[in-house]
Amino acid sequence: MKKKLTAIVPPKDDSLKLETFLKTRLHLTRNEISRAKFRENGICVNGERRKTNAVVKTGDLVEILLETEQETSGKLPASGGELSILYEDSDMIVIDKPAGLLIHPAGRNDADTLANRLAYYLRGKKEDSVIRIFGRLDQDTSGVVLAVKNRSAATRLERQRETHILSKSYLAVTEGIPIPPAGKITAPLAPDPANRKQMCVTPEGKPAITHYETLAVKENHALVRLHLETGRTHQIRVHMASVGCPLYGDPLYGNNAASTINRTALHAQTIHFLQPFTKEETEIKAPVPEDFRLALQSLGLSLPGSF
Repeated sequence: MKKKLTAIVPPKDDSLKLETFLKTRLHLTRNEISRAKFRENGICVNGERRKTNAVVKTGDLVEILLETEQETSGKLPASGGELSILYEDSDMIVIDKPAGLLIHPAGRNDADTLANRLAYYLRGKKEDSVIRIFGRLDQDTSGVVLAVKNRSAATRLERQRETHILSKSYLAVTEGIPIPPAGKITAPLAPDPANRKQMCVTPEGKPAITHYETLAVKENHALVRLHLETGRTHQIRVHMASVGCPLYGDPLYGNNAASTINRTALHAQTIHFLQPFTKEETEIKAPVPEDFRLALQSLGLSLPGSF
């Protein structure tokens, strides 16, 4: 597969070298430019192949072919289950994942996961490709999931993730009131040697940082907003439990108290990123699901007006 990028040279870039234009305006790496040189019509100006030391003029049409990958998701069974799409362009797609749906198949009988549904959707559009999902959610967690359609976009978004430009915010209900009401939890995490399905706080673990902010309080429960500096397995659940505020309904790290929600009360509400090629700043929000709203109502908690 190949992806074509195009741009019209604006007046401010008149007389720039083509290579400089590709790096500064199309945000291409040296390796991407180098590989494009050897493709037929890999780098063109006004429909004609050009060397990268050529000079561009105002109004020139610059085109470059990027190879994405030859692989497809053809081996992944397709599932026609419902897919709630919040955003899509030629490089990426943001989905609102319902609670209870796995991200990827975890066994032979897992034929209806988010990845299977994406495969079905993309094949229907003749866009079959490797499915790269950024920032997986636990099966019980609802909310925004980002999937990337090609390798070039994935590389750029990985850089954004490393520099925290690509980020998510979460909503959660806790048992117990966080003290102080806003703060940062810094506690390394590793698999629990007593239960390999769980994680635990331990000095031997990998660094993990969670920021939280309390939005509402009622008796012994709180609605909190969180964002992560790291993306460890079960990070929010373990970190909040470690400060005496496990998530409401959490079967692994909670206190087994009765709850009015049949899952962990955690929702990935917002994702922020720059479109990997145009650099357009984008923020996508997933609606708070009904079961989460009903749980809040049962506890006497209210969402702020902006939610």
